[in-house]
Amino acid sequence: MVATLTAAAAIGGPVMGIRIDRSTAPKGAFLATMVIMAAGLIGLAIALGRAPLAWVFALALVAGLGTPVVTGALSAQLPSLLSATRLPRAYSADAATYSVASLVAPPAAAALVVVSAQAPLWLTAALVVGAIAALPFVPLPQRRTPRKASVRADIRTGMDALLRRPALRRSTILTSLGFAAQAPFIVLAPVLAIERFDDLELTALILGAFAIGGGATAVWFTLRPIARPDRAIIVSVAVSAVALLAVGLAPTLPALLAAAFIFGAAEPPALAAMFRVRVRETPAHVHSQVFTTAATLRITGFAIVTALSGWLLGWGVAWVVGFGVLVHIVALIVGVATGPTLPPRHHWWSGR
Repeated sequence: MVATLTAAAAIGGPVMGIRIDRSTAPKGAFLATMVIMAAGLIGLAIALGRAPLAWVFALALVAGLGTPVVTGALSAQLPSLLSATRLPRAYSADAATYSVASLVAPPAAAALVVVSAQAPLWLTAALVVGAIAALPFVPLPQRRTPRKASVRADIRTGMDALLRRPALRRSTILTSLGFAAQAPFIVLAPVLAIERFDDLELTALILGAFAIGGGATAVWFTLRPIARPDRAIIVSVAVSAVALLAVGLAPTLPALLAAAFIFGAAEPPALAAMFRVRVRETPAHVHSQVFTTAATLRITGFAIVTALSGWLLGWGVAWVVGFGVLVHIVALIVGVATGPTLPPRHHWWSGR
């Protein structure tokens, strides 16, 4: 089911992004997408355990189509709502919402499993319905005239931006692989809790330290926006790699929690910086397409690395940690090599 949701996101990302970019009423396009997503989730909650498996997969496909829209295309609308001077802080606040979600939603869903196997799906559907209810209060501007260029031309423009603009290409590679490299930590958390401390309940504490780290830096960078977003992405991925290695080597619970905190803290600045680079490097008329396509890459990469981490777990914790660190290193090497020339070393701490 998770694979089907991910596949739907991979299919739906670019298509739904283009639809929103070309719509003269983007709020209506968002509404239609979110209604379809909510209907798919509600149908999935009803069908799970009752309907044939083919129906469950079909509903998961419907529910997954809207995922890149609510995780990417909405973020792409911020430049139309705020002045350029307010965008850095706004994108840091936007990144904070992801950290809050990662802190609150997983334990809430896990707790609801006690009620029923379908209860977490009902929670997700309720959250989407709540978002639909809030959408009328978002002042998304109407576009006066429809796009005259062809869909094919807009697709080409969006893909050219992702592939041919060095700064955007680098940030996409770094954040897509960097986000995927978080998967080994999620896979390892319960294993480390059992193998090292013989207590599965410590999983919540480990994941909580990760989420609190993300929440802390999200708040910090909302108050103090990142000055150099391109460099912040590189630094964040490097810190994440070191923190994951520390998670694998941590000999005590306090050391493991500290490493998990730092690992979580590395994500929000990369996310906020990524948003700003996308807006800066992408033509305005394909913002949603680029945001949803990049979100699709991140979701798909995370799913693939999760599956590979689960397979490597049979060989031991060290293999999973090593694989996660390797993904970080590949992200840094490929991202830096395919991006614009880096500034001199002393410019990383002073100057522009």
